[in-house]
Amino acid sequence: MMNRPIEYWLELVYRRRVRVATVAGIVFGIVMLATIFWPPTYQSNASILVQDNRAQFLVSPDLEQGESADRPAVVSNPVTEEDLNSEKELLTSEYLVRQAIAGLKEPAKYDGPGATALSLASGMLSIPGKSYRALHDAPSMTANDRWVFDLIQHLDADLVKRSNVLEVSFKAHDPAWSQQFLTLLIAKYEEVHARISHDPEAEKFFEQQAKLLQDKLAASEEQLRTFQLKTGISDIDQQRQALIGRLSDLQLEYSKNDAALASAQEQTSAISDLLKNTPQRINKEVKSVQDLALAQLKPQVMQLRTERAELLSRYQPNSQRIQEINAKLDAAQKILDQENHLEVSESSTDLNPIWVTEASDLSQSKSNTAALAATQKQYGQEIENSKKRLDYLVENETEDNRLERQVAADKEAYMSYVKKTEEARAAGALNSSKILNVSIAQPPNRPVRPVFPILWLNLIAGAVVALALGVGAAEFDERYDPHIYSPATVEKESGLPVIALLADQR
Repeated sequence: MMNRPIEYWLELVYRRRVRVATVAGIVFGIVMLATIFWPPTYQSNASILVQDNRAQFLVSPDLEQGESADRPAVVSNPVTEEDLNSEKELLTSEYLVRQAIAGLKEPAKYDGPGATALSLASGMLSIPGKSYRALHDAPSMTANDRWVFDLIQHLDADLVKRSNVLEVSFKAHDPAWSQQFLTLLIAKYEEVHARISHDPEAEKFFEQQAKLLQDKLAASEEQLRTFQLKTGISDIDQQRQALIGRLSDLQLEYSKNDAALASAQEQTSAISDLLKNTPQRINKEVKSVQDLALAQLKPQVMQLRTERAELLSRYQPNSQRIQEINAKLDAAQKILDQENHLEVSESSTDLNPIWVTEASDLSQSKSNTAALAATQKQYGQEIENSKKRLDYLVENETEDNRLERQVAADKEAYMSYVKKTEEARAAGALNSSKILNVSIAQPPNRPVRPVFPILWLNLIAGAVVALALGVGAAEFDERYDPHIYSPATVEKESGLPVIALLADQR
């Protein structure tokens, strides 16, 4: 049917113009009457801006002290679609509507033209629901319940694309009531939002938890301080690096000193060998002198001989005196004969300067060797102590790390509750000043034009629908009329093309 040429439809409308005009006129008349008598519906609109925080520069002095590049004092998080949907659900919730109309009386119903028809249509539409509730013995709704659900049906909230704005609208037949209800709803929304965003007991709870965590943090810090005083550990990583560097330096110095000590020992041994083969003293001069004992003995011998000669002149050779002198002479002569020389040799010596130099070098070398040996021993002791200290650090590293982690965890928990306490305090202050993270960007307006019905749109739509239904009625008559009126029908029924068309001359 839709593939037929436009000439067919023009011919059809012309041929059955009475039917088309009748149906189109009736439909257009109904649409026009419904448009005229339908009560006007007015829509009040408001805009709500949702932000991630209540104030752009809400900063606590306590929290500002811990500000850093990794932890700024002000954190801005974008508003998510989930946040906006949550606000939308809260705005259109039954609870909020009931809170908004609490204590109000239902406004008078519309009593203008068409009110009776509208009331009758509403009553007929409510019959199925009442019947269903009666059949299942469901609780009956009160007048207030029906009013609430009627308000919810006319209340709507939509998200503005690519923004943090919620568009709230409410439709009613009375423009003043639409504005009034939306104003009450938004005021109650702000009140409820302030209440659910801050619990008065939250600040006390956070303060108590912060105090407990502060005590726990103090205990952890005291335990860490006691452990560090006991072990001498302050910064284990820095101390370990310092010890490793110190140990490396000591081992290097130990190696250098060991080479110097070996060299000094070899030098001492070589000087000792040279000193053994070098005479300590050397002859300075040699002279011969007469023996003083012999020099004194010769005069005595001469005197004894003189005395013997004198005694021989008076005594006999065999006299006792002569025999005594002979005995003395014989003894002195024997002494002279035994010595068999008349002079003795005297020699003088002096210290060998080479031996003195070598002895001095040996002494200095021994002193240097002893100093290097003492230094080597000291280096060895320091290396051993450094190794023990490093092992001690390694042994206590686990406990020190555990205590530091405990302090860090306790501090983080404490600071989180301090922040929560400050946020709760700030939230209370903001609530008291009615500063919320939602703000009314556009208050509810009082509509001056109805959103329905729109006369020109309804009339144009009614005309289009009336014409379509008129053409449809003509097509219906054409389909069930046994007469043939058009070449298209001839072609459809016979399956043969139409060659010519003869006009009726009657």
